[in-house]
Amino acid sequence: MPRRHLALACLDFLDTDPEVFVAAAAEAGFDAVTLRGAGSREPVVADLGADARRRHRVLAALEATGLGVLDVEVIRLNGRLSGDEIGCVVELAAECGARHLLVVNEELEPAEAVDVLAAIVAEARAAGVRPCLEPMAFTRCRTLAEAIATAVPAGAGILIDALHLQRSGGSAAEVAAAVRQHGGDLFPYLQLCDAPRAAPPDLRAEALAGRLLPGEGELDLAGLLAALPDAAVSVEAPTAATRGLSPNGRARAAASTVHTRL
Repeated sequence: MPRRHLALACLDFLDTDPEVFVAAAAEAGFDAVTLRGAGSREPVVADLGADARRRHRVLAALEATGLGVLDVEVIRLNGRLSGDEIGCVVELAAECGARHLLVVNEELEPAEAVDVLAAIVAEARAAGVRPCLEPMAFTRCRTLAEAIATAVPAGAGILIDALHLQRSGGSAAEVAAAVRQHGGDLFPYLQLCDAPRAAPPDLRAEALAGRLLPGEGELDLAGLLAALPDAAVSVEAPTAATRGLSPNGRARAAASTVHTRL
């Protein structure tokens, strides 16, 4: 079986300078990273924004390590989204050679979401980047079915996150059925973490800081990986177990657990 393309997601490294994060991911043996270009709810160290000097340093770190960029995040579909914000994230994705652009529908009604996402797809396609819509249980686009209904007519891909799939009532079998109906190209990559099967009261807090490393919980990771055999894997597992570690320590912990699963 071919080795999967393996990325380290930036969610557990928002307190880290992006060039330090890139170096940590490379040292741990990852092939790629994800980068935060915009969309943070509050200021974070990792948010590159439109800062040309910080972007230059990250590009230099990527070149020095040979790492790629799996996605740039995040465009949030809501009433406050501006064309400048979209352009900033698309420009960053193009600069660093990112494969994908992560999109979340926070609050738009389905018909409007299709139109806005289609416009983002058109702008990103010109830059060689593919937007992917991520369904989340606490957003307007909650389920895989809702994501398909928005992404397919807009021409976007879909990003499956193991935690959000479980918390929205989905399953690996549902993903496998969607692949049979729409093809695997609709799902170019997935986000891997673990968690207890039962949901906590605050799903957003769990997603941002309360996940488990792959193999330490009860999610059907084997089933999800089998349903998407050709998808790249992004490890997104911010967890209390590694919170006190250095960036290198967190990256190594993520690499160790995911290599066991793969």
